[in-house]
Formats: sequence, structure tokens, C-alpha cells
Amino acid sequence: MDWKVTGRAAGPGDRAQILRVHGELDIVTADRLYRRARTAIGRRPRLLLLDLAGLSFCDARGLSAFVRIANDADAAGCRYGLIAPQPLVAKLLRITGLHQRLQIFATADEARLRPTAPAGTAPSR
Repeated sequence: MDWKVTGRAAGPGDRAQILRVHGELDIVTADRLYRRARTAIGRRPRLLLLDLAGLSFCDARGLSAFVRIANDADAAGCRYGLIAPQPLVAKLLRITGLHQRLQIFATADEARLRPTAPAGTAPSR
């Protein structure tokens, strides 16, 4: 299994954090992603993004991690979103209805430019 999460500040002064997720997100890896996201939220970013371009698989535990992260981000007053999910992951988000709960963006720039909305009121794509 090849899995990793890397994180960085998106840009100087914009208070955004981007976590890049690579590999498979499942029962083995979902809690690690959640802990990394909690650490990022603790830094008080204005925006937390999960870049899913490198995510090849996601199961129910991975979807649960996305929701838990969104709940924690909401509680901390932090915007949260997913960037560039692969077709399989995008399909899972649609089938489960999570595309209505989680903000989904094509790029980090789109996420920065879209008006602020709590994660629970994300527009469907």
C-alpha cells in the first residue's frame, strides 16, 4: 500500500493549509488523515483543503474521515473543501450525497475565490 499525506501553507499571508492525499484512503489510513487534518485545523487556518488528485481509492472510513474533518473545521470557524477528486472518489461523494455536505473544488485557486460558506451548506456540483 502506497499512502501519504503532505501538507503546506498555500501561500504567504493567505492562511490556507493544503493537505495532499496520495494512494488509498481506507480503514488503515483514514485515522492518520484525520489526525493530520486536526493538527492543521489547530494552526487556525482560514481555509483547509484536501487535495485528492493523487487519491486512487476511498472506502467508507475515508468518507467518514472527510465528514469528521468538516465537522471539526466548522467548529473551529475554518472553511474546508476537497480539491480535484478522481472520478471514483467523485462518484462515491455523489452516490452518498456527501457532495452536498462537502465543498468540492477543481483547484485551490477556485477554493480561495469562491465565497465563504460553512461546510454544511456546500453547493452541489
